[in-house]
Amino acid sequence: MFSNLQMRPAKPERRKPNLTIRAGVSKRRVSYVSALSASRVPSLSFMEGLFGDEFPEAFGSGEGTSAKSRKTILDLPAELLDLLCAHISKSDIKHLRLASKQLANSVYLRIDRVYVSPNRANIDYLYQILSHPRYKYRVHEIVWDDTRLEEYSTLSSFRDAILFDEREFTRSIESRLEEAIWIYGDDNPEYHALEHDDLFESNGRLTEMAKEILLRYDDQFSREVLARNATMMDIEDSYSLYQDLYREEQAIMDQEADINALEQALMGFTALRRVRYTTEIWRSCTFPHPYKTPFHRSLPVGFRKPQIRHVCRDQIRTSEAHDSPMKTTVHSSQLSANSGGYSSLVSAILDMPNPGIEEFVVETENESMIPHKEQFTLNRRDLDNTRSMFRKTALKYLKFPITSEEDTRPDSTPHNIYNPQSFLGELRHLEHLDLNLSCNVTASLVGRVSRFIPVPENLRRQLKTLTLRHVLAEKDDLFGLITSMPNLQHVALYFLYQGNERSSWALLFQHLKTYYSTADHPIKPSFSISQPLDPETPNFQLVDQEVDDYLYGNGDNPFLETGVQTLAQLKQNMGWRVDHRDETVRERMCDFWARTEVQEWDCGT
Repeated sequence: MFSNLQMRPAKPERRKPNLTIRAGVSKRRVSYVSALSASRVPSLSFMEGLFGDEFPEAFGSGEGTSAKSRKTILDLPAELLDLLCAHISKSDIKHLRLASKQLANSVYLRIDRVYVSPNRANIDYLYQILSHPRYKYRVHEIVWDDTRLEEYSTLSSFRDAILFDEREFTRSIESRLEEAIWIYGDDNPEYHALEHDDLFESNGRLTEMAKEILLRYDDQFSREVLARNATMMDIEDSYSLYQDLYREEQAIMDQEADINALEQALMGFTALRRVRYTTEIWRSCTFPHPYKTPFHRSLPVGFRKPQIRHVCRDQIRTSEAHDSPMKTTVHSSQLSANSGGYSSLVSAILDMPNPGIEEFVVETENESMIPHKEQFTLNRRDLDNTRSMFRKTALKYLKFPITSEEDTRPDSTPHNIYNPQSFLGELRHLEHLDLNLSCNVTASLVGRVSRFIPVPENLRRQLKTLTLRHVLAEKDDLFGLITSMPNLQHVALYFLYQGNERSSWALLFQHLKTYYSTADHPIKPSFSISQPLDPETPNFQLVDQEVDDYLYGNGDNPFLETGVQTLAQLKQNMGWRVDHRDETVRERMCDFWARTEVQEWDCGT
């Protein structure tokens, strides 16, 4: 019955063809190649031209040892790998380390910045970096966070703060829902009867009806809103976590653990080059975060927190504030005087034996985004310490706010040691200056008046870049300032205001165009101008190449003719629309307006 059955030998393991065979290329030339295969196989000459003499050995073969001798990125020295990884993102470096054990041992994470603030996550991370034998020599920047959590004694007060911060975002959602209801209302007449309470729950969440409407609209904003709503924590859970964070912060400040961490960081990171003071790290869930700190990464997804509206500073005597020649308003704090701040940062820098800091940054330009937030101010002691720090450090880059209205007057005496020109003049090595002239925003009883830009004479010949924010100056003053800097390479202007003369900015650039075209200048600076698109939105319009085309070519003047005592206006279709969250995300203004018109036309039909 089974006599015809034969035992068959085991099927031999099929050898995987090498890459040369799989590519359809053979070193041996054949006399016949079908037209079908010829159309799909690269020619031998092409492959030899691509790989040179190493073809086909570049792919490796089973007959030789070329596969073992093939060079890859793993064969590069660690120094070359460091140079290569300097040009890729931090996330890509993490992926490389996960992809290969050898790369994990030879390629190090790029840890060039640490954060100091009174919370356990940031402090623990800082000490881990300080104790690492390699990473502590790679840190180039310290960010000192001067925001402190506010106390909310009741859940009701916390809920009110959350909903207050979310009101603008809620209005944006309402606007999108109104558009969707207008579009789909004919198919669903019940949509027209919907009111606010039908679309939003008392805790700010979307109702099922609102989610259904946004799903039908199905644009990027609607998808982001739905995703945020799905991960949003309840206010009660957020309040419980916030209370724990607040108690932890108070305990750390009472022990001065954050100040001790700052002092050890300044002493321990020998490659330190930049120190940054900021009040912008803690923002509400509706504001974009400029930094991804270990503290923020430790928070659960969907955590809802209120915006910080007050900056804690050291307490000073009232008499000291009144005696200050800068007439600086000093806001006293009810918190502990040992809670840190600008004074603690500058004092810690002065305690360094030989500070190698080259850049000092004070970030305050986005404080206007936050309602009821106290303005950054300095008292006499702060100014004295700042002057001493400028003398002790060889700063090449400075970003600093000028918040006093009194001392930006052109007739302010230069012998006044608290005059901004006086203490800025201590910067003997400065090459890059960024001034936030926030005092210009304040309007007097007779309207906006021109302000003096406090750039001392000794800096004008050495500055290479100049950035001015909230600029309100007469054209002659700014013209004289720019033309007195022979080594100036770039000028950046943010938030320009018209003075008491119509079209002062258009006239200024007309004079600059005439100046640079009639005289021989070895260095002609490039310009960039950023203006808010709409007072209701933080996005702005940026013109850069267009300004240079006008000054040094045949382009158009970027400014429109406008009235006095208002924001200067740029031509509508010129430049870029820039996302305030990331200035690399931009869209041509002509494309933006064309898209806006199409959307309005679609809604109108």
